[in-house]
Amino acid sequence: MRSSYLLFNKTIAATLAAIVFYFGIYPIFGDYAVQCQVLKATGHPCIGCGLTRGIHEAILFHFDKALLWNSNSILILSFLVITVLLRLVINRIIKKMESIGKLRLILFIDLAFSVCLYLFCFWHFFTNQIFK
Repeated sequence: MRSSYLLFNKTIAATLAAIVFYFGIYPIFGDYAVQCQVLKATGHPCIGCGLTRGIHEAILFHFDKALLWNSNSILILSFLVITVLLRLVINRIIKKMESIGKLRLILFIDLAFSVCLYLFCFWHFFTNQIFK
């Protein structure tokens, strides 16, 4: 159980770190090529419009520009960074654990914190309509 959870944590951390890295270097590949299909189809921006550019600006510490692109961009970037850090911390704690009872408690706390963080950061996407 321990080794599979450690592998899962490493995989999640690496994937999210790669996403953050992608958001950081995306503009060097040229103009923002991905177009919002909801905007193209309806003429109205969706709640995710500008999120890639907003996260990119937040990575560069241009928080005012990030909020102009999408008001959720800093929150989503925070979720990604906190989740990567949490995965790394949990991995270190689990490697030093010897008791199965304590391991289950750590896993429960990890799960509860991760679900609460996800709901906090993405609540707006669930409660808002698809259009801004």
